[in-house]
Amino acid sequence: MSDASSIVVGSLLGTSPVTAFIESSTGIREGGRTGLTALTVAGYFMLAFFFTPLLASIPPWAVGPPLILVGVLMMRSVVEIEWDDMREAIPAFMTLILMPLTYSIAYGLIGGIGTYIILNLRDWIEEFLRKYGVLKEIRGESSGAKIEE
Repeated sequence: MSDASSIVVGSLLGTSPVTAFIESSTGIREGGRTGLTALTVAGYFMLAFFFTPLLASIPPWAVGPPLILVGVLMMRSVVEIEWDDMREAIPAFMTLILMPLTYSIAYGLIGGIGTYIILNLRDWIEEFLRKYGVLKEIRGESSGAKIEE
């Protein structure tokens, strides 16, 4: 939750280095629910600090192929998007297309989240008004679709 909330707030404030890391959810899924997991990861980051000069000596052209492989592995989850539901497909597409076109993960997320909010805002407002009795449920109406009698 902290990764997700920090990326939303950070991207709204325009700081792109704030990103969600998959390692957090992987660690939780594997059973690391205590602070000891975070301390272990922090220790490894401290060790990695001493190897920074060695890693900086890797030329930029050598980084491309691993990034392509990471991109291919990330695309596996695209098949889980419900492409038949336009309220899910359009924000997903906006997120996917804006990240490479703007060179910013933050702008891609802002575009996707903003599109999702715009597409669902009317339904959320109607649901809120029905919940508090401002709007009454029309007989034969189910989730916005009217049934002809």
